[in-house]
Formats: sequence, structure tokens, C-alpha cells
Amino acid sequence: MRILIISNNYPSEEAPTYGVFVYNLVQQFVKLGHEITVIAPRTIWKKPLIGQRAKQNYGEELATIYRPYVVSASNKQIFNFNTHLIGEKFMVKAVRETVKKENLQFDVVYGHFLVNGIIAVKALSYLGKPIFVAEGELKNINLRKTYYKDSDYQKLISKIEGFIAVSPQIKDNLIEVGVNSDKITISPNAVDFNQFFKRDKVEMRMKHKLPLDKKLVIFVGRFVHDKGPSRVLKAVENIDNTEIIFIGGGSDELISDKIVFKDKVPTNEVHEYLSAADIFVLPTLHEGSCNAIVEAMACGLPIISSDIPEIRFQCEPEFSILVNPLSVEAINEALSNTLFNDEKLMEMGVNAMKYSKKFDITQRAKNIINFMLPSVK
Repeated sequence: MRILIISNNYPSEEAPTYGVFVYNLVQQFVKLGHEITVIAPRTIWKKPLIGQRAKQNYGEELATIYRPYVVSASNKQIFNFNTHLIGEKFMVKAVRETVKKENLQFDVVYGHFLVNGIIAVKALSYLGKPIFVAEGELKNINLRKTYYKDSDYQKLISKIEGFIAVSPQIKDNLIEVGVNSDKITISPNAVDFNQFFKRDKVEMRMKHKLPLDKKLVIFVGRFVHDKGPSRVLKAVENIDNTEIIFIGGGSDELISDKIVFKDKVPTNEVHEYLSAADIFVLPTLHEGSCNAIVEAMACGLPIISSDIPEIRFQCEPEFSILVNPLSVEAINEALSNTLFNDEKLMEMGVNAMKYSKKFDITQRAKNIINFMLPSVK
């Protein structure tokens, strides 16, 4: 099958960690024997990296990629108009022109996230090809709806053949905004077990110059309030012989002697830092289906995360402790009761690895292909 992927969230040499989960799925589609073309528009405001970071590569690329430049106007609400619609027009134009200029041939269109699905509808529905959308963020669905008149929004989503929801909560939200339940399949985010598996802890700590004599907590995600890195840092501050690894980037200012590493890392190194740690903590306020949690599970880490429906869907008590994500005290208690019980850490880690096998990215890719295939003429 020939699949055209539309995604404004896809890694590049300038941003090798951006949209890695989309890239991983795309590579699986190719490995399953499908012909994949990706249109990944990039904003003209994006500044190229310089120095060593400019030389980073996000990984082997098996698909054909087109990266047209577009103008972005953010998403500011001005009376009844949202500036997102300005950028959307440029995106639609870029997608349509790329298809025409390159004479792209495809059987089906896959938009990763609703924003790209709507762009696909506006740019390509005249071709009569089925359009599918994957959605993984509750906030995206409701936010997107506010940009349009209700009648216009309903017309747009009615032209989408099917939706891939990463959790039951996403499915319910799609139904709330008018999507027929028969058009939705649930397929949680998944992990590549060829990359994410448990390495030797001491070896990984020595490789990355991490302390050998401390308990290490790891956080992977954006450094923003909703993900909770500042709450993790506060929770760890008064726990002796414990330090923390922060993988990611963002606006939260994280400063402490407890931090032994804080930065973005290439995708092919994330599993090494996970393997170096003792426990994974992510007090997120909302998710769709959390890639970082599944990756940590695959690397044999116990999970401390949020007692919210999306995380309960991913985690079992045998390897996780779910708490109020806004409570520093609850995070601290979960860590204190677990970190220095080596037998418990080992048991939870083994259970996490076993459970992670449910989230195989190759099987997920097959499920998505099988969902789209009946619509291809």
C-alpha cells in the first residue's frame, strides 16, 4: 500500500528529537513492505542549529521525505478568530503544491494528529483518497474545535474515513465532538523492542559519567508545568543518596545539586539513560498514551506517575505507583517507600518489562494498516 503521511511533528537534523514517535511508526510501515511518503512542513521561523548539534542525525530514514517551508502564525485568539487558521492556509497550500509538483501517488492519507488530518482534508480531499487521522492528545481535540464554526468543523471531520485513538479516553472525546464510534479504533502508542530493552546499569552509568553510588530517578518529557519536572525535583530534594536525570527541554527552570544530567539527548541514547536509572517518575496532568512510560517499562523501570484514566490504562499495580500528580508529598512518599527496597525495585522492574510486551510497535503498525486497508480501492 502507498501511504502519504502528513505531519508537522517529525524529526529533522535541526530538531532530531521532535516527533520521534511519528518517525518510529513510519519506519515500521516501511519495514512491513509499504511505500511511505512523508510531507513534514517546517516553519520559516525555525532557526538552523549550529556547532555540534547541527551534526546530529535522528536516525536512518526509510521513507521519502518532503519538507516544504511554511509560515506559522501561532494560535492566538483575536475576538472570534484564531491565528492558527493563517498558518493552516500556508500548510494546506504547501501540502497541495508538494503533491502536484512531485506528482506523488498514494492510496491513502494518514494525518498524525487532528491538525494534520484537517490539513489533509482541505488540501487533498478533492482527490477522493481515504484520509485517516491518529490522535493522542485530549487537549488537541477540544482546542481544535474552537478554531472553527461548529458546522464547518463537522463537515471537516465527516470527510475523515477513520480515526486511530491511543486510548479509550481519546475515543470518548472524539465521539463527544461528533465522530461516529464505528469510525474509531483504539491503538495505544508502542515501543521498538530492538531499541528499548534493559542494558547493564553500571555500564550505562560509567558510559554517561553518572554516579555509581546513588539511587537515580529519571524524568523524560517536556520541562513544563503539565508534565511536572519541578514537582519531581521538589519531591527528591530531601531524599538522601538520591539524584535525578532530566531528559528533555522546556520553559521550567530546574536548578539543584541533585541534578546529575539535564538536556535533550539523541533518540538512540534515551534507552541508555533509562537503563542507568532506578525508577521513572512522570507526574503528568494529562496524556493520550504516554510513549515515555512504555519506553521506561521496556527498560525494566518501576513507574511512578499520575492517578488519571490515561495512565491507569497503561499501568498495572504490579509495577507502578499512581499518585495525585500535583502533590509533591505523594510523589516523595512513593519514592521514599520504593527507592531503597532493592527487592521491590527488581520485582517491579521485571513486571514492567513483561507488561511492556503488550505495546509492540510492529504489531501496532500492522493493526493500523489493517484498519486502513479496507478503504483502499
